[in-house]
Parts: sequence; C-alpha cells; structure tokens
Amino acid sequence: MIFLVPYGALFRPLHFWSSELFLVVLLTHIALEVAQGRMTLTRTAWLYSVLGAAAVIGLMFSGFVLKGDQRAVAAAQVALHLMHQTPLLDWLTALVRDTEVFVHKFFIWHILFLPLLLGWTIHGHIGRIAPDRLYWILGLGMSALGLLLWTMPADIAPGERVAHLKGPWFFQGAENLLQMGISAWTVSAIVVLPFGLLTFYPFAGHRVARWMGAALLLWLSAYGIVSVAWWL
Repeated sequence: MIFLVPYGALFRPLHFWSSELFLVVLLTHIALEVAQGRMTLTRTAWLYSVLGAAAVIGLMFSGFVLKGDQRAVAAAQVALHLMHQTPLLDWLTALVRDTEVFVHKFFIWHILFLPLLLGWTIHGHIGRIAPDRLYWILGLGMSALGLLLWTMPADIAPGERVAHLKGPWFFQGAENLLQMGISAWTVSAIVVLPFGLLTFYPFAGHRVARWMGAALLLWLSAYGIVSVAWWL
C-alpha cells in the first residue's frame, strides 16, 4: 500500500516512528511524575491523563494490527484470547472482534473513536488541544531523526515462514508471560494493574501514594525485564 499512496513510503515510517516516540515520552513522563511524587495536577486532570494513556496504548496496538501481516494477526489473536479468558474483559471482545473483515473494527477504533478520546483527554489534561510550537518542532524533528537513523520493521508476507512471531514491543511482556505458562486472566490482571494504581494514585494519602508509586516503578522494571527475557 505504501507504493500505491503518494509519498506513502515517507509518511508510513514517519507515522510509525512518531507514534513510537510518543509512547516512549509518555511512559517516561508518567514514570518521572510518579518517581518525584509530584501531584501538580488536579484529580480530574490526572484521571484525564490515565484515560489518555490507555487511549495511546489502544491507538498503538490497533495501528499494529492494521498492518495486516502475520505479526499483526498473531498479536490480535493473543489480545483477543486474553480478553476472552478474563471475565471482566470478555464483554469488550465484541467491540473489536469482527468475523467478516478481521481489521474492520480495529480500523474504526484507530481512525475515529480513539483519536477523539485522546484529543478529549489531552484537552482535559493540559487545558488546550494545541501545545506550544516548540513541542511540535521537537516532536517532528525527533520523528524525522528516527526516520533517518532506523528502518521500520518489515511486514511479513502471508505465506512467509518465520521462527517466532512477536507483537509490538509494549505487548511483548504479556506474550512472554503466556509462553511461561501463566494463565490468561493472571496476565490480564498484570497488564491492567498499572492503570488501576494510576487511577487511585491521586486519591490516596501521602504515605499510601508513596507505596503506590513504588509499586508502579517496580511493575515497570519487572515488566521491562520480562519483555526482554526472550532475547536473554
């Protein structure tokens, strides 16, 4: 498709690297805020940020699935399996599962619902939709730098044989836990845990919030180790 759309070979890698950079910066921002114990936001603005982080993860994952190659299909099947095997998440499968056109609902979420949700949460988080011009310049510059320095992972053709299919890097920890024999509902709980901690973080007392912050940083470290365990 990148060769059928004008400048597709430029815009698709740019879209890929800018989204990757966005997620890395977002996770770093959250980790620094929690590590420093800063609660400069109101509780409402903080909850907007948690919902926005979930929207970013959803956008990243749905975009990965929309590639439509073997990696995308495998990652979507793993995610749907996790949701289906988890009682509280099972009802969500109807929002993304489509038996006729596999990526149809993922496409709708990626281009319509999740962008609207992210824009709404950003507005509630920082008070305005358009950030300062400096942030746009830095974001575009760093995305362009990633485009020049690194190559986007190649798609895997339908009939091509590969030794191991890997999902997006932020989903790799969940996949590795499943391969270790951890039950699907336990893996789902591990994945959802940081969002639960972040949601209640501003409502806890100072001492409890410190423990919750330590738990979040410990989770981030442990999940990072599990994510790279496949290559160790």
